[in-house]
Amino acid sequence: MNYPKQQVFKELQLYQFLPFLVLLLFIFPYLIQGESVFIPVSDNMDSNLAWWKAMKDQGKIFGGWNESIAGMIVESPRFTYPSAFSVEGLLYFLFPLFTAYLVNKVLIFILAYVAFWLWIKHQSFAKLSEKLLFLLPLLWASLAFYPHRGISIALLPVLILVFEALLQDKKSWKYFIFLVCYAFYSKLVLAGFYFFIGLTVWLLWEWIRTRTFPKYGSLGLLTLAIAWTCQEAYLIKGLFFTEEFQSHREDFTYDFGVWKDLMPWKFFWSGNQSGVHFAPIYLILTLGFLLFSEFNSLKKKSLRDLLFVLGIGLGLSVISHSSIMTFAGQFLPSLASLNFLRFEFWIPYFLFAAFFRAWASINFKWANFLIPSLLLVNIFIYQYEWRYWLNQDLKLINQQVPSFKAYYSEDSYEEIKNFLGEDWQHVRIAHLNVPPASSAYNGLLCLDGYMQNYRREHKMQVFQVIRDELAKDESLDKHFMNWGNKCYFQNAQYPDDYFMYAWREEEKIRELQFDFDFLRDSLKAEYIISALPVESSALNLELRVENPESAWKLHVYSIK
Repeated sequence: MNYPKQQVFKELQLYQFLPFLVLLLFIFPYLIQGESVFIPVSDNMDSNLAWWKAMKDQGKIFGGWNESIAGMIVESPRFTYPSAFSVEGLLYFLFPLFTAYLVNKVLIFILAYVAFWLWIKHQSFAKLSEKLLFLLPLLWASLAFYPHRGISIALLPVLILVFEALLQDKKSWKYFIFLVCYAFYSKLVLAGFYFFIGLTVWLLWEWIRTRTFPKYGSLGLLTLAIAWTCQEAYLIKGLFFTEEFQSHREDFTYDFGVWKDLMPWKFFWSGNQSGVHFAPIYLILTLGFLLFSEFNSLKKKSLRDLLFVLGIGLGLSVISHSSIMTFAGQFLPSLASLNFLRFEFWIPYFLFAAFFRAWASINFKWANFLIPSLLLVNIFIYQYEWRYWLNQDLKLINQQVPSFKAYYSEDSYEEIKNFLGEDWQHVRIAHLNVPPASSAYNGLLCLDGYMQNYRREHKMQVFQVIRDELAKDESLDKHFMNWGNKCYFQNAQYPDDYFMYAWREEEKIRELQFDFDFLRDSLKAEYIISALPVESSALNLELRVENPESAWKLHVYSIK
């Protein structure tokens, strides 16, 4: 008679262990490939990792707010870099760069799992077995969260639960501890600000609806605001209370290029790699579950969540078709870079809330098939590391990407350092179709770079060098002048192409119309590192570096 209970117990133990097995599968490419693993390039290796490497090598992760950090854009004050007063900053302080990156990825997975586990426990899902309680959160945790701002989105399920409790005047010190911890791991500028606005609107709605001031909800917002202010104290002081620093972001407009004339489905069909990337199948399944389910409270809530998804997408589409994107900057130049389209980071939570509620309305039918199938999609297709590792042999994607090791090419840069001599750390370098991040990672002094904030004066100096090239391409001109986070020495032949890897066969750069005199005499550039040969009477080829383990063929030119 005890046998069935023992069998159930053994089965339950197996399912309890499955999240750890999925986590192991999640990080398996790192364990096997080490630094040869493929990790995202855009907004990651071309920027964030090089920033942390420069700060760590110079011992300035916890440096003073205005202390100069050499690397990209020659030197830039500490407040223009990511805050050290965060979990991510602490990881890069404590561990080697690659290890810190992996630990951060593991933490995002674990916290995302716990966040949705708690969210599901608080839902009125009938017939929810212990097995499903352990397995369902894996669908959220295994999504392709962006390694830096992704944690802000991954923890949204708990943030919603906590704020909902506070709005109901439920008080607990645990709620406020969570809000502080969330603020010190999330990114205020990249995501948190847009969540704060959403929570504020929710609070105002509840105040109007109940005609009772939500005192604990207000205290929760105040807690978030104070914690985020502490975390970003350097940035706030430097950007808003330092008159001598004029940010390049004052030129932002967001009325062109990738931000312009977007359709509603662009925001909810498959997410955003800068936030979280997911398969369209979740939206399709949600609609299917709703179509075949009977009307009940779960279906009603799912429809509400889906309306939020569609409403946010529609609203952001309207914004991208209008001039609202530049509205804030008309009143305060420092807010010119406020990107209203980032409200899309609310969409993943509402979509998955709709998905789980719609699925629960039909009692999680086909769970034994759908959960493993969706996990396979999340991990092997949408996780960058697995996708491109598998693609080495399967060749399903017509795209080759560099590994962490190949992108930064330390052996190749050692050759360049030897050529530059003992004073290599002070030699000013410009780049052509090579990301300055690779040079900055290796300690070189770059005149260019990908930065969230830097002096507008420097941007205009770079503009002086490349203005004739920008004049050849209107979109490139807007990209540099009206955005400019990539303060690169752009050329019209290969505009904004900093993926010029060694395996690509391209023509040499010709008819390069730079103001080389200004580059040499005013910006004090001594060398240009190019991914391609350059045909120019103003340059002398001094060194060519090729390495089979490098993503680049590096050509070092001196300026005559």
